[in-house]
Amino acid sequence: MQRTSEILERLVENETSETLTLGEIVTRLRARSFGVLLILFAAPMLIPTPPGFSTLAAALIVLVALQFLALRRSLWMPRRLARRTVRTAFLQRVVAWTTPKLRRIERWSRPRAISFTRLRARRPLGVLILVLAAIMALPIPVVGNTPPAIAIVLMGFGMIERDGAFVGAGVTVGLLAIGLIAGLGLGLTAAFEAFVPASWLAARPF
Repeated sequence: MQRTSEILERLVENETSETLTLGEIVTRLRARSFGVLLILFAAPMLIPTPPGFSTLAAALIVLVALQFLALRRSLWMPRRLARRTVRTAFLQRVVAWTTPKLRRIERWSRPRAISFTRLRARRPLGVLILVLAAIMALPIPVVGNTPPAIAIVLMGFGMIERDGAFVGAGVTVGLLAIGLIAGLGLGLTAAFEAFVPASWLAARPF
């Protein structure tokens, strides 16, 4: 079985075209497109990306999550989205940054707790990934992108490697990320209410 790092490398190796369409990427990945796309579009959230990429990445992650909920065995993509292009140089940079890190964790990965990687496990994972993608789309620096992206990468990696332990690690990080964002939101709300007089809020014409 090909390891995740090998799949990513073969996706862009010897590629001479300046851009790749999303449809071409899905076709090359075939059955493993779900997990690889999660990694391919969540990992860039951990590094500087071109303007507008975060929106495209979140849309693709939502697309994968929705098809988890539908229990699809192969990834469907709308034609308009399939024609969208990504610069090959950018993909190569993402792959070059990601694969060394994947190789390090591949040494600790093996097929185990496979029930967490099977089709019936995809619905709860899809719900969690939808929430994490929504958090990633919020304008929250560092905290908003990094923990959800790490969680999605771990879940994608675990699905490709059929390693339920890594899927579980991704779920744990994802739940912690949701708790962190919720706590941050509640803290900011409490601080706002503490420093802004209630009489001033009541006088505002909302």
